[in-house]
Amino acid sequence: PSRSSPNGDIRLVRRDPVRNFVRIMSEGLEDFAAVRKIIEDKLHQEFYNVPTKDLPPRMQPRQLPNLQDAAKIDWDDWKSWEWMQPGWKGIKMHSQCVINADGSAEVRSVWK
Repeated sequence: PSRSSPNGDIRLVRRDPVRNFVRIMSEGLEDFAAVRKIIEDKLHQEFYNVPTKDLPPRMQPRQLPNLQDAAKIDWDDWKSWEWMQPGWKGIKMHSQCVINADGSAEVRSVWK
């Protein structure tokens, strides 16, 4: 397996690309955690018990959409679409579920 060289570099394992990837991606996580802790502590000291209106703009709560507005959506508008009406003479989309030779499945569609 891999070992650190005398100068502190990490040697990679030739035959194990997954282990190499994990090792490379985890480098510096300890440093990141330490920096994050310092920043969180400073923010906590500076902004603890500060009224929301006095926070910097990026830290102020955002105005999210009102869920009451969702009740105004016309969920039945599809009933008025001409291509959904009985007797429609135009093209229609037909969907098919196909089982492939390898046992997998796929959904295909065609306009007819």
